[in-house]
Amino acid sequence: MNRVSPWIPAMFCGVLSLIAVATSFVAPAPDATLPVLIGFLPMCFVSVGVCMANMQREIRELRARLSEQQGVKP
Repeated sequence: MNRVSPWIPAMFCGVLSLIAVATSFVAPAPDATLPVLIGFLPMCFVSVGVCMANMQREIRELRARLSEQQGVKP
């Protein structure tokens, strides 16, 4: 799961884009894609932020372990 988890936000953004494009071809109104984008685009940013925060936490933990093994105080 660690290899897939950083790509989940990108996949969500891709699916959101496909939904918006498909809706623009199927829907008779030209503004039909706007609610989809306005409603779900913030979730793309939130999911990317959560993923980046988790990665930064992991990096901090690994640096702390490395400094412990090397005998250096952080």
